Amino acid sequence: MRNDDLVHARHPTELISRWYNTPMGTRLAKDLAACLGRLADDAFGYHAVMVGAVLPCEPRLRIRARTQVAATREELAETPLMAVQADFDYLPIETESADLVIALHVLESTREPHDIMRELDRIIRPEGRVLIVGVNPVSLWNLKKIGQQTWQGKDKMAQSGYLAGQHRAAWRVVDWLRLLGYDVQSVEHLGGLCPTTRPRFYDKMRSLRTISSKWLWFMQGFYVIDAVRRVSTPTAIRPAFRLPRMMPNKTRATVANQTTYQSTRPHKRQPNGRSIHLSKK
Repeated sequence: MRNDDLVHARHPTELISRWYNTPMGTRLAKDLAACLGRLADDAFGYHAVMVGAVLPCEPRLRIRARTQVAATREELAETPLMAVQADFDYLPIETESADLVIALHVLESTREPHDIMRELDRIIRPEGRVLIVGVNPVSLWNLKKIGQQTWQGKDKMAQSGYLAGQHRAAWRVVDWLRLLGYDVQSVEHLGGLCPTTRPRFYDKMRSLRTISSKWLWFMQGFYVIDAVRRVSTPTAIRPAFRLPRMMPNKTRATVANQTTYQSTRPHKRQPNGRSIHLSKK
């Protein structure tokens, strides 16, 4: 893919999607799809949502019902999944309907990532899984972007490929997830230390990537965060003891001697309804 095509793209996720179609991007997309498939191997459910950049090779998931949400129509042109074009901070998906959400570079597409985090939290079911993919801002892969920001400035910098957008550190995203009540299972790193544009050199540095994944994992180019949404259900607990009552139970008063008296004198009812007693003379 030519560099001119990368420049004409506007949205950051569209730039990253086009970079994944380059020879080096396709090679890295295979490792990323394998990592996502391994992490989501134990994820069960009925509905999976993939939000953000579109990979040329899909991860193998147990969930068959999948929806791809992208920002532009160009990204959804070749996807075999059910495609939806929408903004990432307002997803047209029902609340708590997704069992698995895979967010690829969505936090890098805006300067206010908290809105997207809340929107992702809205569509995930309790005990659902979320996988967040991002670029490590402290790696050598991001060194080119740091140099452009230093010499050209942020406004004049021409972002292309995986350098597009606002990169977020993995530890910061982990803090955001924990504030939302998520249990972070793991943070995977991939891409190696040395950035390259040729897949042949990338394959030759496999042993170096293995070593760096154990000792220099914080300098890898990309990361994948695996988290589970925990929802605590409040349960009413009754106290084991009862406080003594201040006053005894109210009961009806009892009468000592109940005697009925009946008059034996004859009486006559008047027309107006009142009765008078008749006495013998």
